[in-house]
Amino acid sequence: MNKLLIMLSFLLCVSCNNSSDVFMANGIFIDSQNKQIGTVEIIEQGFGSNFRIHLESLLPGAYAMHIHEKGICDTPEFTSSGGHHGLRADGSFSGDFNPIYVKNDVSKYTGKIKKFNQIIFLEDILLNPDSELTIIDEDGSSIIIHENYNGGRRIACAKIIYSK
Repeated sequence: MNKLLIMLSFLLCVSCNNSSDVFMANGIFIDSQNKQIGTVEIIEQGFGSNFRIHLESLLPGAYAMHIHEKGICDTPEFTSSGGHHGLRADGSFSGDFNPIYVKNDVSKYTGKIKKFNQIIFLEDILLNPDSELTIIDEDGSSIIIHENYNGGRRIACAKIIYSK
């Protein structure tokens, strides 16, 4: 009986641990005409965050995608979002995604062109507002999609909105 009470007490203590907060955010991608073209859902996990990206109306091809300094998506050029987030000592940025590739694949189930739908993990990008590496700061952050994999014109933007 004592072993059972000790085990139950231990399990109760372990299950009451509130240090495992979940930090989430989301955003809506708009194009230069302020038309919604996709969404992003972000969940902090470990030493980074998972970004679930859904995009609908991009033409097939390769695009650069970056987290930018400000949570502002003023059309048509999105320059209000500032520069890239997270400058490192080596000159790279923690908020740079690898190029994304939009394909022209047809679903074998629906016969329609598949939409871009990926989960992408970025290390050192956090949502916890108390963290040094947070993208949830006073002026917010946004995700910018550029016209090609080398960068170029900004063609879409999503303001990142923290979900408490």
